[in-house]
Amino acid sequence: MDKIVRINMSELTSSIEPVPAEWVGLGGRALTSSIVAKEVPPLCHPLGSNNKLVFAPGLLSGTAAANSGRLSAGAKSPLTGGIKESNAGGTAAKMLAKLGIKALIVEGMPKDDKWYSVHITKNAITIQEESEVDRQG
Repeated sequence: MDKIVRINMSELTSSIEPVPAEWVGLGGRALTSSIVAKEVPPLCHPLGSNNKLVFAPGLLSGTAAANSGRLSAGAKSPLTGGIKESNAGGTAAKMLAKLGIKALIVEGMPKDDKWYSVHITKNAITIQEESEVDRQG
């Protein structure tokens, strides 16, 4: 895994950058917590535009290792104000790892009250407004 993908929701843009040397040996919870600790201001509001939502596959995701398909999600917690991480199984970690993505960092907030989807392939990253979202449910 050789790149970090950033999604800026304030500008609806994406960027790809190399993995900093300090993060090379990290994955999953260790990586999400390291990114949040380094990049999120400690006194920012957890539901504000300065918080970041970080997704990171484990170090062995995308390999044949048993039980390696876990994806960690981390951010500043609205409940405690500290760093909180959660993780999930499924195929997302494997797909990010196969694309060479060590972490996906979502930052900022849209300027309007709209919903967006992010689609990542080996050739492109697209951010698209979603108009068919049920906000009642």
